[in-house]
Amino acid sequence: MFASIRLILILVIVGIVAVGGWYVMNLKADLAISENNNAKLQDGIKEQQALLDSIQKDITQIQEANKQLQQQNEKQKQDVNALTSKFDKRDFGAFAYQKPEVAEKLINRGTENAIRCLELAAGAPLNEKEKAAKTPSEANRECPSLINPSYSNPN
Repeated sequence: MFASIRLILILVIVGIVAVGGWYVMNLKADLAISENNNAKLQDGIKEQQALLDSIQKDITQIQEANKQLQQQNEKQKQDVNALTSKFDKRDFGAFAYQKPEVAEKLINRGTENAIRCLELAAGAPLNEKEKAAKTPSEANRECPSLINPSYSNPN
């Protein structure tokens, strides 16, 4: 009888050790899976951080481009105001009535200059006359700031 109790006790101890070993092996497998998931999560975090940095750079570039466009828009507004003030100073109708040939030449030259301004605003390169001019207003009086971006209206 003592031998059968001893045998049962040994079987119980062996069973406990076997179940304990199986449990530890499962824990090791779960730990390996968890470490793998953690590594993937860290990679994902790094990718997200790189994406955020890229977005921040893009935002900075967009803001700089917007600032430059606003400055260019302000210069063009000054050009428009300068043109408006030219026509406000004189009664062009009375002048055209008195000297129609001269008025026609002025209108034709102004129209050619205005068309060239549109071409320059659309990105056309400067022609030889505009490159050779000593001042931007010598090349085109209608839009000197498009010929030389650092030009400022003296008025």
